[in-house]
Amino acid sequence: MATLFLRRTAAGFVPAPGADIPKTWHIGDDLRAEVTKPRNLKKHRRAFILLDVVYPHTDYPSKEALRKAMTIGAGFTEDVINPMTGEVAMIPRSWAFHAMDEITFSELYDALINVALKLVEGSARSDWFDAVEDIARL
Repeated sequence: MATLFLRRTAAGFVPAPGADIPKTWHIGDDLRAEVTKPRNLKKHRRAFILLDVVYPHTDYPSKEALRKAMTIGAGFTEDVINPMTGEVAMIPRSWAFHAMDEITFSELYDALINVALKLVEGSARSDWFDAVEDIARL
């Protein structure tokens, strides 16, 4: 198995510049592919900037605790059932690059903004976008 980056062209998909195609793949071979759009690094960084901006307005003991709480609040969780009690616990999903594609991360980012609005009363959606963009430009 190999991870291969592709570029979409008018003629279809072609290997991206610098792609290392395995030598065992020959012209005419049938291959199976699962194609996802790589995550946007700038948006990934903006999510962490959002945490930095929201954190001083909360009572969370750490930014990591805030990240987990906001992720749960955004609904990006994995439900785990305790076999001893039957209780369901919500475990926040990872923000790692390989953990979700760009579309899913965009949905998470929008949901995180909604959580920030609930955590900091009186704030507006544009406040968070503007603050994050101002810091991202630095």
